[in-house]
Amino acid sequence: MLDHLHKSLPPWHEADDAIGARVLEGDLLFPVAVLREDAIAANRAWMRSFLEATGVSIAPHGKTSMSPELFAMQIADGAWGMTAATAHHVRLYHHLGIRRVIHANQLVGAADIRLALDLLAGDPGFELYSLVDSLAGVERLAAAHRQSGLGRPLCLLLEMGAPGGRTGVRSREEGIAVARAVAAAPGLALSGVEVFEGVFQGQPDGPAKVEAMLDDVLALATTADAEGLYAGEEIILTGGGSAFFDRCARRLVVPTLSRPVRTVIRSGCYISHDDNLYRRLFAELLEREPSCAAWGDGLQAALEVWAPVQSVPEPGRIIAALGKRDAGYDAGLPLARFHYRPGVHAAPVPIEGELVITGLYDQHAVLEGTLAVEVGDVLGFGISHPCTTFDRWRALFLVDEARQVTGHVTTLF
Repeated sequence: MLDHLHKSLPPWHEADDAIGARVLEGDLLFPVAVLREDAIAANRAWMRSFLEATGVSIAPHGKTSMSPELFAMQIADGAWGMTAATAHHVRLYHHLGIRRVIHANQLVGAADIRLALDLLAGDPGFELYSLVDSLAGVERLAAAHRQSGLGRPLCLLLEMGAPGGRTGVRSREEGIAVARAVAAAPGLALSGVEVFEGVFQGQPDGPAKVEAMLDDVLALATTADAEGLYAGEEIILTGGGSAFFDRCARRLVVPTLSRPVRTVIRSGCYISHDDNLYRRLFAELLEREPSCAAWGDGLQAALEVWAPVQSVPEPGRIIAALGKRDAGYDAGLPLARFHYRPGVHAAPVPIEGELVITGLYDQHAVLEGTLAVEVGDVLGFGISHPCTTFDRWRALFLVDEARQVTGHVTTLF
């Protein structure tokens, strides 16, 4: 149950969780963040079709939403596991009952390592795969495992990186050296190879660099297998942020190794999508993979933030009650997509391009354009990069196409 301390929820809707509240008519406190149920359903169906067509698994990156309700939808859709960014996320996922987690990062801090080992010790059925990219990291993990007395190994994925990128080994030679160290260390088990090819997102030669990076992953995976370095019943090859998951699904499939290979993509943004960054990236994906356009209408923006026009202080200048505390702006300013005038419009009117945000303050947006608006009109904003909008809300309302509340999801940032 929600309470009136949640942003947007007035106290008179506390008892009913705002079910039936009309966002466009001002039944909730503005601004209001919503998720369109029809778009979420379409996105879930599209991803299920993609996974079926490619034969890969998915462990969605939970940092996008940190929402237990959205996690549950993804698990219900057949997700192999969930991906975590931090040791705290790993603990939280375990608390939520998620049985398999890829920790797409290194365990370095003493408390982080201890937490992971304690979770494994306390729950024999819990599967955790963390990353390693250096001999120093191997030594730290091996020493901590030895001191813990844990009776089963810590499973690790060798991280492949690229010069100038983020973490990850910088060459095949460095990678195989780290893989050998993992295999030789008591208490550690090499389970596969991991990559985050999204570091090349937005670069003109990004796709070519992604292909070269995936070549390195395949070469490392094959060499490690030839040397007998893997433990476990299968080899995990995992990549695929929300920009190039199609390339990872096509390339990281190796049927000729000594044991079965599981290819795992990790896109987390697909379930909410957006109106800017990921809309452009999805259009690029469809150019690379035209067959993906056959599954319905493709990925759709489910996440919106609605706010009223507060002031029209001069012609062509509009102030709306939306700010940096309500919508992410790190990958582009919010986009004014819909206009609604209570008592006049029967449904939201698309206005994309007619009003443009030119300034964003903590709680105010400055818009310019020729669209005639009045104080009290309501504007619907699309966002760019859903990750940095979800983290501004403890709860977001699920709505139907009329923007009437049908439920809610919570977040645990």
